[in-house]
Amino acid sequence: MALSKAKADKEDLLNCPICFEAIKQPKILPCMHSFCKQCIHEYILNIGRNKNSELTQFTCPVCRSVVKPRNPKAPVDEWSSALQDNLILAIMISTTKGDKQQDCNVCEQHQQISLAKFWCEGCEKTLCEKCNTMHTWLLSSHPVIALEELGPNVSGLDLHAVSENCNEHPSNSIEAFCFNHEQLCCIQCVTTNHWNCESVKSIEEITNSNSVYDTLQDKLECIKQATLKVLNEKEDEKRDLKEKLENAGNDAGRFLEQVKCKLDALFEAFKKQLNVYRDEQNTNYNIRIRLLEQFVDILDHWITVNRIVKEFGTKTQHFIHVETLKNQIKTSLIEIDKVIKHETTLDIKFAKNEILEQLETADCMGILNKTEHDLENQMKDIRNCCKNLGIKYLPQFIDIRVELVNSFHIEGSDLSCGVCVGDDHIILGNRSLKNILQVFDKKTGHVINTTKFEQDACRLCYDKEQNQIFISPFEQKFLYKAGIVGDLINNPVLLTFNKDYVGASCKHGKHIYIVVDEAIKKFVSTASPNSSTEMTTVFSTNTDCGINGMNIAKKNIIFTTKDKEVKCITIQGEDVYCFKDEMIKTPECIIALPSGLILVVDRDKKGSLHVLSEDGNKHKTLLNKFDTITDPRDIWLDNDDHETFYIAGGEYLEMYRITCD
Repeated sequence: MALSKAKADKEDLLNCPICFEAIKQPKILPCMHSFCKQCIHEYILNIGRNKNSELTQFTCPVCRSVVKPRNPKAPVDEWSSALQDNLILAIMISTTKGDKQQDCNVCEQHQQISLAKFWCEGCEKTLCEKCNTMHTWLLSSHPVIALEELGPNVSGLDLHAVSENCNEHPSNSIEAFCFNHEQLCCIQCVTTNHWNCESVKSIEEITNSNSVYDTLQDKLECIKQATLKVLNEKEDEKRDLKEKLENAGNDAGRFLEQVKCKLDALFEAFKKQLNVYRDEQNTNYNIRIRLLEQFVDILDHWITVNRIVKEFGTKTQHFIHVETLKNQIKTSLIEIDKVIKHETTLDIKFAKNEILEQLETADCMGILNKTEHDLENQMKDIRNCCKNLGIKYLPQFIDIRVELVNSFHIEGSDLSCGVCVGDDHIILGNRSLKNILQVFDKKTGHVINTTKFEQDACRLCYDKEQNQIFISPFEQKFLYKAGIVGDLINNPVLLTFNKDYVGASCKHGKHIYIVVDEAIKKFVSTASPNSSTEMTTVFSTNTDCGINGMNIAKKNIIFTTKDKEVKCITIQGEDVYCFKDEMIKTPECIIALPSGLILVVDRDKKGSLHVLSEDGNKHKTLLNKFDTITDPRDIWLDNDDHETFYIAGGEYLEMYRITCD
């Protein structure tokens, strides 16, 4: 493994971030931060003492990346010893101190002691002159440099810290990544834990096809610049606040000169009030500025590390490094968002108290006249840069909201259902007298094609792999499917193997899941219309086939029932939660967001939109009414942009975007 030649701040590099002294017995974490062995040992023990439950992992003291021990079953006081030694940094520290007594690592293996003069970049071992000669004969391809050249030239990063072995199965190499669970996997993980996940790809396939790794340095720089922008804005706000407070103080001073000596005491009281407020605001800004400065430092670190890992590490290391930094950036953003929320700027002026002219009745000199002004979303640019990097920034229950993007009017229609197909199209079920399926262009807002359908379409399900839709009609024991070619829908074909009334349907893995009376069933999506395929009952439940809703997320099936409930049951049939509340009287169509939150349309009283927490314990109303729709029939997510969703009903189709407070 080659040594990096990246430049680094030598003093910061050689000092421990915990004790701020020269690192002793350096240990390096997978995030590439190094610490004294004793410092990181005490840090881990302290976390264990403060945690009520058994410790299974810890976070880096600098960037808070999650670190899992190599042997989770080992006692906590042994975790630090098992961490990767940073041999490169140890040698750099020795050469910086002028320590010439480096021992030869090869001789040490044979219980001999000799003076090391060389470093093999391939073996990552020190060599004496004798061993170097032998090494050159045997491994002439390995680059070897003199020890005195090592210190000033390397970054101090030991890429052995990025382990390519699976945490759950240490003897196996990491070979794949599950996008559903955002987890690194070995082959054993894939076959035991992720066999039913839709998005599991080999690391080689991902790194060869995803250009994000080629442009990662630029994207990290983009995040850094966006963060610096917010940091500068906060510093400007702090300076502006200081100027306004100073102006208020000066105004108070001038007013003081106009009154008699009796006001001295009141003036001192006002000054104390002013100082207290200044200290309070300075503290608030210092907290925010420090968070942003730390984020910039972390980004600087990742930028340096990425350049090194990309140039000298393996593709797997680079991929692992990318996923580590994405999780850290996501964690940092959530932390910053918790602090920088509902930010306002203040207009502060000194307001004269006219009552002071009557000194006998005066009880204060004046007040701080504060006017708050809402600031634009200062974190928007940072979020957008992170989105370009592939970091999923998902709204949480506490701060989710929705905003109307567009409202489309399709005159003469009676829209009952819809589904997004491809990048540009939506297929709509129209219950008008024509009984048709419409192809709607999302970009132009026009219907571009129609297909005759002899039934009233109730619900649609899109099978992306086979490029086909499944159609369940109202009040009929039928289920249809139709192929899609460009912007054309082939004539729907009846699936003769179905004998049930079908409501909502959903694609998961190789199967189409359907809601029928009193059960959830499934069948293979590739089954031919006239085959002898039999429906398999997933589990029995209290459903009917009215205008219901169903989604599958994180191996859970979420659906509405005939008892006006929203139920969540695992694919194996285990109950997760059952939500029922008078606030949602007629829950029928739903969507599951990637975060696990559930959007529910209540059709009662012309319709409203609600959100349920991932555990089904909390609920809040997002929209008390829709913009144009008065009889909402269906809701669905956009195929590619899971922050966008659509609601259809009557002559209108509304497009909404999910945002955060």
